[in-house]
Amino acid sequence: MEILDRYLQSVKWLLPKEQKEDVVAELSEDFRSQIEEEEAGLGRKLDESEVEAILQRWGHPLLVAQRYAPQQYLIGPALFPVYRFVLKMVALCYLLPWLLVWLFYGIFVPSYRAEHPGLELIGTLQPLLLIAVFAFTVITVGFAVAEKSQIRSGSLERWTPRKVPVARDPDRISRSESIGDMVGDLIFTLWWLDVLRLPSIPEVRFTLTLVWDNLYWPILLLALASVAMAAVNTFRPRWTRLRSALRLGLDAAGLVLMGYLLSAGPWTEVAVPNSDGRELAVHELAKWINLSVAIALGVIGVILILSLVRGIRRLRRPEATLIGAYP
Repeated sequence: MEILDRYLQSVKWLLPKEQKEDVVAELSEDFRSQIEEEEAGLGRKLDESEVEAILQRWGHPLLVAQRYAPQQYLIGPALFPVYRFVLKMVALCYLLPWLLVWLFYGIFVPSYRAEHPGLELIGTLQPLLLIAVFAFTVITVGFAVAEKSQIRSGSLERWTPRKVPVARDPDRISRSESIGDMVGDLIFTLWWLDVLRLPSIPEVRFTLTLVWDNLYWPILLLALASVAMAAVNTFRPRWTRLRSALRLGLDAAGLVLMGYLLSAGPWTEVAVPNSDGRELAVHELAKWINLSVAIALGVIGVILILSLVRGIRRLRRPEATLIGAYP
């Protein structure tokens, strides 16, 4: 019963981690018992619309999961799992890379420590703390408003089981994601080949340091391989063991490059002709540009680590789940 399995998966995703398996097993038994009772009374199997009616009586998966979730006051149990997930993603994909870059500068870059002696070094974390507080506040207020709006709108009561999303095939690759990767990688490749140029400010000249020259060919080859991989995934959107291994190799190579780049800063130089005594301002501009580059490299590094973990899990799945046939 596909619609029942989809319903249970939706409930499972919203449950606290320690309760997922037990609660879903209990719900599955209850649902199937109720279905068997109705089938026995009718003397035939229930069709999909009749199973849908049973699920409709149970209500939206959010409401079912809410019965097992701890009580929340500002954000109800219905939205709390999604709220927690968004906070984790912000922390993992933005705040953590920033913190790692700050630790790298504080430990391995003597000039940075010299510019910020003693407690001043801790003070350089102020932008990170302000961003963390701002992100937490905006996300929390947004979910609190969504909670109130959802209650007032009565949208959960108008829900039907047909709206439960179909379970995602773990080996199927999203075509839109592949096309996005291909376009992004292609734009980067053309920029790296100096075919495309970013807008510039006439009064300010930005130049890359020699570290990029040393990595010109490795970065170009990696970018071209990524474009080719994304193109293949677009037209044959299913993971095979060969492509999974190649993706893992590309991610590992990218992570090595990111590690080398992070250890080889600064990455850009800024020059302003006829600065007329504004050397300090130019120096500060260069510092903040290089810090932004470091944060971007850190974010890319974290994304590559997550991709590596997914790739390893994909390769460790049973052979039957990674097939060579294409839809």
